[in-house]
Amino acid sequence: MRRLAVACTGAVLLGFPIGAAAENRVPFLVEACTAPCAGYEVSAELQNDWVFAADPSFLKSDELGPTITVDLFLAPTDNFRFDASIITEEVVEPEAGENAVFQGIGTYLAELYTTVNAGPATIRAGKFDTIFSLASEVAPGINATELVSDIDADERLGAEVLLDFGGLGMEQALAATAFTTDRSVLSDSLFTRRGRTRLSDGGAGNTDGLSSFSIALDGCRGSEPIDCYLEGDFGYRLGIRYQAAGAQSGEDPEDSPGDELAYLAAATTSLELDDMTLRLLGETAYLRHFDGGSDDALLLTGSAALELQPVTYVASYTQQLNLVAGEPDTREHLADFEAIYEPGEGTSFEGWEFAAAYTVARDADETAHIFSVRAVFNFDGDVELAPQ
Repeated sequence: MRRLAVACTGAVLLGFPIGAAAENRVPFLVEACTAPCAGYEVSAELQNDWVFAADPSFLKSDELGPTITVDLFLAPTDNFRFDASIITEEVVEPEAGENAVFQGIGTYLAELYTTVNAGPATIRAGKFDTIFSLASEVAPGINATELVSDIDADERLGAEVLLDFGGLGMEQALAATAFTTDRSVLSDSLFTRRGRTRLSDGGAGNTDGLSSFSIALDGCRGSEPIDCYLEGDFGYRLGIRYQAAGAQSGEDPEDSPGDELAYLAAATTSLELDDMTLRLLGETAYLRHFDGGSDDALLLTGSAALELQPVTYVASYTQQLNLVAGEPDTREHLADFEAIYEPGEGTSFEGWEFAAAYTVARDADETAHIFSVRAVFNFDGDVELAPQ
């Protein structure tokens, strides 16, 4: 979990989501190798976040840490496979204003599920990140998704059906998911313990049984929906999610839990400008009883990425309006400006990615100016298991 800004006692400037990298949609077929086969993808990241200016000033800090993601799959047939995602990163945040170097690092199993492809339908079951915010999946950058990803429902246990079809001159995909919060031993972590999730922790979706569900409709012109941001001409997502309220997490009767009902609409488009590509993304989400609490939330997110190979320049902005019950509303802001350098194929730095970001995070009481740098190395491989 990548911590962008620091939390002070009783108030958090930004939450830290599980799984900062954009998640992949359900893998439909084995494309990298001929089944039966197995494979892996590894992303090794080193990131430094320097809060060089803040109000109040004690929020200033410097934090250096790794994120290592190992994705594994085993495909006995072309239409059946097992997937796992193991993440090593910071799982316990340092105190507000505290410098940290490789502290609070733990390893946990983020996803473990099986996928079956049956014609136009794909079914997966197990532990996985549910589909909701498009911006948190595809928006590029180190810190661009730090605020909007708080609305995702990650590390859930459940089942999902994804149906592909065509209509209105576009490729369409409809995903329906039933889930609950993972409270198994898999919710804890090794080395540094983040603690096993309990029913008493409360929160939206943290209930017995598959009491929560979501439905997401994706459409794309010019590409499959899964690749629409990078390869499509225009795409959209419409989503609705219901998460049953968990136990009351505090003693304040005014903070009584409520069932979360969330609505989302997002769109992307790409424009070719001579040797450049401009990718635009916009998203709005309204959450009634956000995270199972008494307050509502409205999030607006916009992103513009100008791709001028081998560098991509990104500007992103997210505003979260907190509709507080019985009190004045509050706002949180995240503005992010980045440059991402990805060397081309055949160069000595193939497989690497380097990025630098300037981020401003602000709420009613706190402001943080953050300079971040990140280096990522990606590699993968597979092996065919059939006898030669």
